[in-house]
Amino acid sequence: MPMQIPDLTSLKSARTGRRVAVCAAAAVISMIMASVAPQPATTHAAVNLNVHVHDDFFHPAGAFIVGSSTDHSLAAAACEVPSPASTCDAVIYVGDTITWVSPAPLATHLHTVTECTDGSFTVCGAGVAAANPIDDSGSRNPPSPGPSGWPYGPLTFNTAGTYYYRCEVHPSVMRGRVVVLTIPPPQVVGGRGEFADAATLPAGRTSGGGDALSPSIIAAIAAGIAALIALGVVALWARDRRT
Repeated sequence: MPMQIPDLTSLKSARTGRRVAVCAAAAVISMIMASVAPQPATTHAAVNLNVHVHDDFFHPAGAFIVGSSTDHSLAAAACEVPSPASTCDAVIYVGDTITWVSPAPLATHLHTVTECTDGSFTVCGAGVAAANPIDDSGSRNPPSPGPSGWPYGPLTFNTAGTYYYRCEVHPSVMRGRVVVLTIPPPQVVGGRGEFADAATLPAGRTSGGGDALSPSIIAAIAAGIAALIALGVVALWARDRRT
């Protein structure tokens, strides 16, 4: 039986085809890894937080929730004091706005929102703190809207820091703080008006709905696939060397 001579051209073509396929697969994996790598944080979409004005205390929307509504007795105990608890703070992010409103139960007393220089709440008035955008609302009598009523705002806070204010009619117990943070949270509830605390959202879930794999998990999967491709390249190279 005559000896069959291998077709060298076919062998070279097969080797070249395998190498091209492996290189193409490696390139695809590299593009996948680049696309799923953690990206810089996107620009924070500004939102508004309402601060409720009651007799005689302030509290942020979304705080002191018991069941499906605000427990105003809890809010009063924490906030109607010379040094309000941290749960009374209006916490926002740079670029967000604050609006002071008077929802039910409506305040029946005259109140003001007046900026102060620091946490002693002793030096207060319109323009006393240059960096504080709160200024002075003047005396307001709800529920009438407009210059003599509520709301007051929205006011934009463009610099991180803590801003102090009080009611000039009830200066010893009706005090508040706006805490402005630099970095927004991973999940933000968008839109304007009263919004929920992003910390209440389940891990891995945004306000838009479904769960998703995190970029780090996807990158790990892609890296594993790339490692398998690399092993395949080495195996093909070793076999080509033997042939």
